[in-house]
Amino acid sequence: MDLRAVDYSRHRILVVEDQPFVRRTIVQILGQIGFREVAEAEDGETAMQESIRVNPDLIVCDIDMKPVSGLQFLARLRASTEAANPRAPVVFLTNHTESEIVKQAMALGVNGFVVKPPSFSALKERVDRLLGGR
Repeated sequence: MDLRAVDYSRHRILVVEDQPFVRRTIVQILGQIGFREVAEAEDGETAMQESIRVNPDLIVCDIDMKPVSGLQFLARLRASTEAANPRAPVVFLTNHTESEIVKQAMALGVNGFVVKPPSFSALKERVDRLLGGR
């Protein structure tokens, strides 16, 4: 594992979560970790527009959302020709342990999972792992 310190202030993050309270909590945790540029989207539809606008280095995304789920958003992102970085790392927030959903997410190219509600340490560990090697 790469132990070099991550300069969080250089990275743009997109948080996609349909529950305002949970979204605010995640944004607060990311701020505590040291991120300065955190964009928000309330569903997979807005997330696609925001990922094109913001060009995030990392996306933290809920799986269960309406009308566009996290899985549908990830599929659209990976297939996108508009997004500047369709391969941006995506971390799914989930209370799912069903192997079917995990398999679908892996097939679509998800980069990791964090259990909801995320703790500071769980989110930081996942973010460090994904941004540490960049």
